[in-house]
Amino acid sequence: MYQLLEQGVLLKPVYLISNKQPVYTKEMAMRNLQVKHNNVGINGQIVMFYSMRPQIKSSKTKRTTKQQTEKPVKFSNKHTDHIEALESLGLENVTAEQIDSAIVKCFPDGTENVSEDEILREVFRYMKCLESRT
Repeated sequence: MYQLLEQGVLLKPVYLISNKQPVYTKEMAMRNLQVKHNNVGINGQIVMFYSMRPQIKSSKTKRTTKQQTEKPVKFSNKHTDHIEALESLGLENVTAEQIDSAIVKCFPDGTENVSEDEILREVFRYMKCLESRT
């Protein structure tokens, strides 16, 4: 967080004169929350904030019947890796059609010479922007 403050991505706090404690006004706090929500810093820099990952239970623990039932497959195998990656980054109910649409919008010249990391990053940003508009 200190690195984001120093880079100007987030607003720095103001300090109370009485005890030099850092505080944020309501407006400053709301602006910093907008930065996290939109993934664009105060200085215009694009920033990726990651959601906390769910804790993985060790294999030694006893599993319940709920954990043993598998989720029904809701997508084609075309973008399985992309869907899993996007869901691990916090996007929910991602479909192959949404990914196809995002790729066409983000890469109008095609993805022939583009790395998978770059494709995933741009699709994630595009879908987050769509999500924030709704």
